[in-house]
Amino acid sequence: MTRRLSAPTLFIVTATRAACLGARLGACAGVVVMGGALGLTTSTVLATQVVNPLLPPDVAAPNIAPPNLVMQGTYASDHILLQLAPGVQATIDAKGRPILNSPVNAQVRRDSRVALAAAGVMSTRSIFVTPLKDVVTARAIGLDRWVRVDLVAGTDPLVAVARLMKTPGVARAEVDPEGGLAEIPNDADFWFQYALANTGQVVGGVAGTVGADVKAPAAWSYTHGNPNLVIAVLDSGIDPHPELAGRILPGINVPDGNTITADECNHGTHVAGILAATGNNGAGIAGMTWNAKLLPVVVVNGCTGFESNVAAGLTWAADQDANLINMSLQFYTGGAVFLQAVEYAYAQGALMVAATGNNGNSTIAAPARWNQTIAVASTDNRDARSTFSNFGAETDLCAPGTNVWSLSTGSGYTLKSGTSMSVPHVTGAAALLWSYDSTLTREEIRAHMIASAVDLGTPGTDTFFGAGRLDAAAALALVPPPFAAEDLNHDGLVNAADLAMLLSAWGACADCDGGCAADFDGDCIVGATDIAQLLSAW
Repeated sequence: MTRRLSAPTLFIVTATRAACLGARLGACAGVVVMGGALGLTTSTVLATQVVNPLLPPDVAAPNIAPPNLVMQGTYASDHILLQLAPGVQATIDAKGRPILNSPVNAQVRRDSRVALAAAGVMSTRSIFVTPLKDVVTARAIGLDRWVRVDLVAGTDPLVAVARLMKTPGVARAEVDPEGGLAEIPNDADFWFQYALANTGQVVGGVAGTVGADVKAPAAWSYTHGNPNLVIAVLDSGIDPHPELAGRILPGINVPDGNTITADECNHGTHVAGILAATGNNGAGIAGMTWNAKLLPVVVVNGCTGFESNVAAGLTWAADQDANLINMSLQFYTGGAVFLQAVEYAYAQGALMVAATGNNGNSTIAAPARWNQTIAVASTDNRDARSTFSNFGAETDLCAPGTNVWSLSTGSGYTLKSGTSMSVPHVTGAAALLWSYDSTLTREEIRAHMIASAVDLGTPGTDTFFGAGRLDAAAALALVPPPFAAEDLNHDGLVNAADLAMLLSAWGACADCDGGCAADFDGDCIVGATDIAQLLSAW
């Protein structure tokens, strides 16, 4: 099992040539790393990501460098991460020793064997679960050049990073920061779902404010959700709870390298329940969207994990064509491979929602700090900011996250608190919007939720609440009523013109993935059942 190391020293970074192109370490042409024990009470490391000064500037300082390269907390003790230079491959020589190879630079192969051995490199492997599907995007942002480097026992990862940054063929070197799930543990003491419909009920000994909720019942008058939507839940796994029966897809466990996606932390199941528990079934709770499919992606080992595992899970989910990705996670370093994975998933069309974090300070966690995601803070049952909720300019929205009642492992129910609980309210609302009108873009969905949010705190957008508390019904009200499926020419009528279009498409569909509008029943054939549906809507 991977051990974690805390950061006992503060590393000071100075430029060796030219000047840094901006304040970010990733923009430096080259760096020297110097260390000294400072006896810090909180673990902080600077320069956990370094850039190779032997590479040309356009490789050494790509403009996708994360905005914050201050590593907080712990990191992997047994491996580091490398981004190779374009064209360079990690392989082994005839004796099985790890080397780097370049078809255009003989120095890379000649020097890398000794350099990798001196740095304590035992082996290298891809950090991704499967080869990235979108090769063009992966190559454009450099995501395809990342490898995990396993170290010989006893090797200091920070020393290995410092040594390998000088190795020809290496563009970047990073430790693998650790983070985890954005939850505040809380004993269960009340079961009612104030977050969906607040009637002033008492939760955790505190009487709520009527209406301090996301207006879920009114939102359900528009739609209960589309069963064809796939929502990836990057978390600790999802247990096969009765409230989710028949809607959990085969997923992946990144840390364990298998497909066992049972919940190891009693967290992902709770998140999944808020998001998509079956409604109107006479039992338990109702989720935000009742019909969506859930794709479990385990990215933590227990309750904590490394950024590289999140990057691998995120790219895998995107390659499975997940429509939405829920990330109730908090990481406070945000290395380049993590950011590039977010960029990759965004390029695949996924709508990503993430937690601002639970430290109660002004540092927004990754990946919520990046603008490809919707960053969600937490409120309580009185529309007040949850004391644990992180805040900052990146905050987009807030939603209830204090004492939220949802599913637990073992087919039970429990209360939990955290920005983890806020995120699935927003993800679920986005799923309802997409279900109501599948032509909406991600930007339109975000804009509708922000424009309709209930302003809290300082008038206008602020760092604590963003645009305000989610109002799912108001967001849906901003969407013009979509055309009926049977109205094939979108003229507002179902008539002979639509029938003619259906008959012209009669038979097997050329495109079964949403490209056959007259296939109402989704069997990839335009046939008798489809014409019957059109005639019933005439």
